[in-house]
Amino acid sequence: MAGAVASVGSSATSAFAARTNKKGTGKMTYWNHFTGAPERAAFAETTEAFKKASPAIDADIQTVTNDDWMAKYIASTTAKSGPDAVMIDVTRFTDMLRIGGLRDITTYNKQWPGKDAVAGDTPAFSFNRKVYGVPFFTFIDWTYYRKDMFEAAGIKKEPTTLEEFRAAAIACTNPSKGQYGFAMRGGSGGGGFIVNVLHAYNGSLMSPSFKATLSLDAAVEAMRFWVNLAVKDKAVVPTVATDGYAQIFSNFYTGKAAMVMHHGGSFIDVGKNLKYGSEVMTLARPNGPKGQLGFQAPLANGVFQHTKNPDAAFEYASFLGSPAAQTTFLKGTGYFPTSTDAAKDKFIADNRQFDTAVASLKTLPKTYTFPGLTAWRDLTCLPEFQKCLTGSQTPEGAAKVIVERLNTVAKAAAAANRKYYSDNRGK
Repeated sequence: MAGAVASVGSSATSAFAARTNKKGTGKMTYWNHFTGAPERAAFAETTEAFKKASPAIDADIQTVTNDDWMAKYIASTTAKSGPDAVMIDVTRFTDMLRIGGLRDITTYNKQWPGKDAVAGDTPAFSFNRKVYGVPFFTFIDWTYYRKDMFEAAGIKKEPTTLEEFRAAAIACTNPSKGQYGFAMRGGSGGGGFIVNVLHAYNGSLMSPSFKATLSLDAAVEAMRFWVNLAVKDKAVVPTVATDGYAQIFSNFYTGKAAMVMHHGGSFIDVGKNLKYGSEVMTLARPNGPKGQLGFQAPLANGVFQHTKNPDAAFEYASFLGSPAAQTTFLKGTGYFPTSTDAAKDKFIADNRQFDTAVASLKTLPKTYTFPGLTAWRDLTCLPEFQKCLTGSQTPEGAAKVIVERLNTVAKAAAAANRKYYSDNRGK
């Protein structure tokens, strides 16, 4: 996948491996970008557990909203003043690294006994044989559907392709009753779905050497499909252009929409609002001509470059990477663990809805991470899509802008990559 990074260096000698990290003390500030109630509750539980495990550390857990994240991160890096530990979404990893706010934690990681359990996702947060993040959990994209609404519409087969998904959305739509087939996210956070559908029609969008591989023809087909679900098929809740996380799930819970796309992180919340098995079910994302409409995306925690307390920061980041903390988040939110030990928890086996996640781990590719990805996704893909919804842009015109901008991003990414290697050669 584009933006893939070099694997972690060779294993340490037995003498080196015998070393342990210095215990942290004092105040430690941690930034995360989770605002949902289940996530906040899980953080509260893990913080209490951390206080017992590391009583010498005073953990200050702070939330920065997703929309403000990069601006605040850049400002803090520039000012050389910010948190001690920091959350790292894999889609932002290369940008966060390039900006200069992530500390090399390779030595810390080698001396951490829990490293092997999360080793499968560590390379996603490594670059040039250096580690910058401790994996915490992974987002696994899937779909929720209202079983009761499917049955009422006479749908007997779960959709597996984009065309079957479209047909199900149309079948579940009845505007006179205020019912629609799909709660599409076209407001805040909706840019990721544009990337998803582009990938489904094109396959990989970026080569490992940062060459854009998105064709205009594939982009046109993708944008036509996604836009027309709302504009021509009218199978999408009409407020799509402003619907973010809260709105799409409200539409789903109240029966205004039959399907919604998200990831495992909403599993617990969905179960509190609807009954699994009789009212709601999980479903793998549909397949397009060249790929599945979705990804798996690990998330990690790292140490801020300008931290005043790196020992405590890594102690907290590694605590969140432990099986105990990952299991707490799994049970509190539904986020799938990266720890092989936590993934064996009975909670997963006892919830048949997680079969979708387990199967998707084998089929969904790792998501993209390349310099400029988040800006292209949020400042080009999403606005162009929104223009199509209001009629001020066509899917064909949007596709052209999206492809041209990705080509520009790719050239800049390749140049930034060359510069990074040049600046860090021999370090």
